[in-house]
Amino acid sequence: MDANVYRMDKLLISDGAGEDMDLNSAQLSIYPQIVAGMINLFKNSRFRFSYTMLTRNHGNVLMNTRYTSQPSSAGAPAATSFVGVFDYVNQLNELWFGIAAGYRISDRLGAGATLFASYRGQSYQLTNYVQEVESIDARNVFRTETDDETIEYNTFRQLIKFGLSFTDKHWNFGLTLTTPSMRLYGNGSIQRENSVITVSENPSDMKDNFLIMDRKTDIQAEYRHPLSIAAGAEFHSPKTRLNISAEYFLKIDAYHLFKPDSDPFVYPSAYLDSAAYIPLIDNYLHVETAARPLLNAGIGFSTEVYKKLNLLLGASTDFSSFDEQSGSDELLNGFGGFDVYHFSAGLSYSRQKHCITLGYSYNFSPSEKIPPYTIINQTPDFTDNARLSARSSALVLGYTYYFAKFSE
Repeated sequence: MDANVYRMDKLLISDGAGEDMDLNSAQLSIYPQIVAGMINLFKNSRFRFSYTMLTRNHGNVLMNTRYTSQPSSAGAPAATSFVGVFDYVNQLNELWFGIAAGYRISDRLGAGATLFASYRGQSYQLTNYVQEVESIDARNVFRTETDDETIEYNTFRQLIKFGLSFTDKHWNFGLTLTTPSMRLYGNGSIQRENSVITVSENPSDMKDNFLIMDRKTDIQAEYRHPLSIAAGAEFHSPKTRLNISAEYFLKIDAYHLFKPDSDPFVYPSAYLDSAAYIPLIDNYLHVETAARPLLNAGIGFSTEVYKKLNLLLGASTDFSSFDEQSGSDELLNGFGGFDVYHFSAGLSYSRQKHCITLGYSYNFSPSEKIPPYTIINQTPDFTDNARLSARSSALVLGYTYYFAKFSE
């Protein structure tokens, strides 16, 4: 079985960078959703073996916006030039590779386990700065505020999914338990810079100047998957199937994705001797994350509409596990905790040994009011009317070939 996804993601945050300064992203992604098959290793018909590769998570967000304001007469009293910049890139790919074994205990009861190796890679970059030049009485006062961050990592983890199945005349039931992940390997890099710098002929204008920056490469990275429990039921008749499933993910307490020793450059150096700032400096490159418990559910329906041509319908939830109370970086987590609802429809056509599926999926996140992520425009008013909305459309193309031994 092979299924590929062609997806367009759209994300809009109105007033996300200040009043009338929207943030938006529209990206096209192509990736394999699932590749799976069965392997005949033993003659014992009670055993079945299979393999799978699936895309567990995929994200591709790229947004940038600029603001500039120039005085009508350069050097005029109280004239101000202003530049604001917000650049954001967040690309995520998580693949699971599994080998499974199943055993038919009886005609109705079966058990199995899947050993998964999971890869997760993320590349994140944020550049946010504002620059302002004031011309007052022939003197220029230059101010700049910078927030720059780059994070990249790759992790490999191992986890096991155990399952039980029960079949009846018109019903199938399933129950699975997925273990927490165990770290196999994780490596990454992080760079941060934060500064507030004013250049002026008046020393009092520069009393709050501040700069901190650090960079570490080839450091240990860790990402965790929670313990989860899932259950599902299927009703089937000769031409119709109805499936319902749900999965509960347990909480993950706060832990560090990165925890390198920090040795930043700090200006003024007096901050290095300040008891109030030493903990912040020592933890400057730490990246903390957590996950709250949640329940996701889905429903699927298929029915034959004409001679091996089946109509497919589905709906599911994808609630966010982002824990805003843990101090996690909301931007690193893809704008934090917005929930996504999925709706899909498609057709499948089956022949003796083949099945071709063509589907369309529409996903959306309800519009919600949020604080702006930054202010990059020159305005005395702080807007609190930012709104986030997300839309995604995907075309799914699948193909299944039934080998004789497994289609009987």
